[in-house]
Amino acid sequence: MVRSVRQAEWEAYRAVRLRALGTDPLAFGSTLEREEAFPPELWKERITRGTESLSSATWVAVDPRGRFVGMTGVADLEGTFHLFAMWVDPGRRVEGIGGQLLDAALTWISESHRGRTVQLDVNPGQVAAVHLYESRGFRRTGKSSPLPHTAGEQVIEMTWTARPPP
Repeated sequence: MVRSVRQAEWEAYRAVRLRALGTDPLAFGSTLEREEAFPPELWKERITRGTESLSSATWVAVDPRGRFVGMTGVADLEGTFHLFAMWVDPGRRVEGIGGQLLDAALTWISESHRGRTVQLDVNPGQVAAVHLYESRGFRRTGKSSPLPHTAGEQVIEMTWTARPPP
């Protein structure tokens, strides 16, 4: 099940984020070591922004036992929404969870912020992720940049625009 994260779940969100950073370090612009050092207040602030803000939101995929097995979020940064922290547990990747998470984010933007652009950076070596984004209408912009924490690795920029108001 994919749903919005709840404020009281900051520890579960922290655990899934750290699992993601440890499992797929080339998928993120941060590192496990950096985020392991974040104090509880920072994690609580992240969750608060993802639950109370009109310009950002965070979703999690939850298995039947209540364990977080995926996550994603969006935030408005200077007029453009950015999709970030997209991740699904490797053992669950063939179940369509990534598509459900992405659809939740894109639906929220379409309903709340019609006509707005969503931008993301993805490592082109993550072929399944690139394919998922393209399947939902994201297009490559032709821009790329270095992955800050790994020499020689690049990310490519992709964008998607919510349908403009009628």
